[in-house]
Amino acid sequence: MRLHLKDRLINYLAPWEPFLVAIKNHWHAFQTRHGATGSIKDRAFADWYTTMVPQFTEYESTTNLPALVSAAQGTVLELGPGPGNQVLRYNPSAITRIYGVESNEGFADALQARVTKAGLDNKYTAVFCSIQDANTLERHGIVEGSMDCVTSFQVLCCIKEPNEVIATLWKLLKPGGELIFWEHCANKDWVTLLVQKFWSIFWPTLRGGCYLDRQVGDIVLQSADWEVVELNYSGEKWAMMPRVSGRLRKVVAE
Repeated sequence: MRLHLKDRLINYLAPWEPFLVAIKNHWHAFQTRHGATGSIKDRAFADWYTTMVPQFTEYESTTNLPALVSAAQGTVLELGPGPGNQVLRYNPSAITRIYGVESNEGFADALQARVTKAGLDNKYTAVFCSIQDANTLERHGIVEGSMDCVTSFQVLCCIKEPNEVIATLWKLLKPGGELIFWEHCANKDWVTLLVQKFWSIFWPTLRGGCYLDRQVGDIVLQSADWEVVELNYSGEKWAMMPRVSGRLRKVVAE
């Protein structure tokens, strides 16, 4: 049985380069802190993520992500849209309205630019707050049972108290509404998981709170009552960012 030692080593060391870039981003944010809005951490992450959009978009186009995004319909809450990577992938004819709930205002300009490019100015509303800020959400009409669909793309690795957030998203959905997600998660290979845990000692501080070793799939399934429409796992045993994705339907007891 091949152990793929070379491939494993390459992947295990892969976070080193973006780790160094993150340090540079934080140093630049520190140097330009005077008069700036937002924390150093948020501005550094927003600057890095926005510059990486072309690379992310190219990779994502080779996955099942575009199909998942285009499946969203009705009134949609997009959790953590960031610079708007997925905006162009929504199907405008299936969408009534999208609320992009984003906690980092450093993404505001990039997000608005992509909304305009997609021709969704009349359908997309950016709401800059935490998903647990019920008062702000309510002012936009985002209340329990108001959403047809919630989307989450590479966000659940970063949020605090993910179990509570998933429970909140479930409440916001109408009965039969769907959670559509595409996330990276902990690897099931124990050696790779140990490496993920090592990098996660430093990674969240410099990468917007992102944990490489978070059991996202289990968290999503166990935090609310879902019917599985589709659920997929992908990634090699040595992948530092294997993916879990799918569509889950809100189940309400009669």
